[in-house]
Amino acid sequence: MLITRPNHDITTDYLFFWSEDLIKQAQKSGIRVVDLSKKRANKKEFISVLKKIGMKFIVFNGHGDQSTITGYDNEPIIQANDNENLLYAKVVYARSCQSAKYLGKKSISKGCIAYLGYDDDFVFMIEVDKITHPFEDKTAKLFLDPSNYLVLSLFKGHTVYQASQRSKEKYRKTILKLMTSVAKKEDKDLIPFLARDYIHQVCLGDQNATI
Repeated sequence: MLITRPNHDITTDYLFFWSEDLIKQAQKSGIRVVDLSKKRANKKEFISVLKKIGMKFIVFNGHGDQSTITGYDNEPIIQANDNENLLYAKVVYARSCQSAKYLGKKSISKGCIAYLGYDDDFVFMIEVDKITHPFEDKTAKLFLDPSNYLVLSLFKGHTVYQASQRSKEKYRKTILKLMTSVAKKEDKDLIPFLARDYIHQVCLGDQNATI
């Protein structure tokens, strides 16, 4: 697994820390991990790893838009109509905003096996007093646990379609739990944002692909 983990702002810092469990679980599963963390999450390092090692499974953490996934300091790593061919014969999970809307489809057309990501913004809420301790943020956990579960499901041998559905089921159960009368109002206010991630998480390409 090749994983990018920039940490130059609050959003990427949360993804940086919440991806640590993915790295640990991959290693426990005997999966080789190349971790492009902090300033190493850049285009030059990314291309270098692909040329030297050629990892099949790639996890991106970072900001993005319909055509781009970025790394440290929002430096573009993958851009549609530029270097999406780097994703040829890869299984990709992009935890970034909107990239599945165009870049994902473009990557599939250029030979990417499967592209899991979001065709709109990927959002998560946080508790301000937990910014320096992301793992203790129970609000962020509601959003990041299901997204992590997608990757963990792939480690267990599930297909990309199954992994996406298992992740969505976690979102669904969380939403239903927050809809109960015992849930606090501030927790119920999270429902539209959780539903947004649930709706806009997509699986493109070969639905039966595994890593």
